[in-house]
Amino acid sequence: MNDVQQLGEMLRHYAESEAHKKQLFETQSQVWATRITELFAQIQQWLAPVQAPHLLEVSREVYVAFGPGTPVETSTFKTEKLSIVIAGKPVEFVPDVMGSGGQISLAVMGLTAARYGSISLVGLPSGDWQWRKTNGLKDPDTFVFDANFLALQLQSLIPRDRS
Repeated sequence: MNDVQQLGEMLRHYAESEAHKKQLFETQSQVWATRITELFAQIQQWLAPVQAPHLLEVSREVYVAFGPGTPVETSTFKTEKLSIVIAGKPVEFVPDVMGSGGQISLAVMGLTAARYGSISLVGLPSGDWQWRKTNGLKDPDTFVFDANFLALQLQSLIPRDRS
């Protein structure tokens, strides 16, 4: 094989691998978006019995996920974010850009995780969701995310009568 043929062979392999990567990315993006949509529908279903104007409102809106390596202008991660307003306090579930291997995580804003901490929901391979509370360098605290756990978190936002 001469050098020109070798070059052609290398380009063919490269094109196949790039096409494969693109196909894998698109498939994972579809799964990522579907799981987020299903999660938000589940949360809305959990909270439906207790929704009341000006007390507990849930809404969803179109959202383009972005991050340090994926600016919003070029992001292909089209999904939605979910907002809950409870007793006048907003809580938002905002999808992060899909991680390696199709990893799904959502930033949860409006609930405190002590000083400088963060809260996120992480989609597990099993299909379940895990609540992660990270604070500093120690390992995150993790909890199974379900209706009762969400209700407990939201209860902490309701002002207590101090009389």
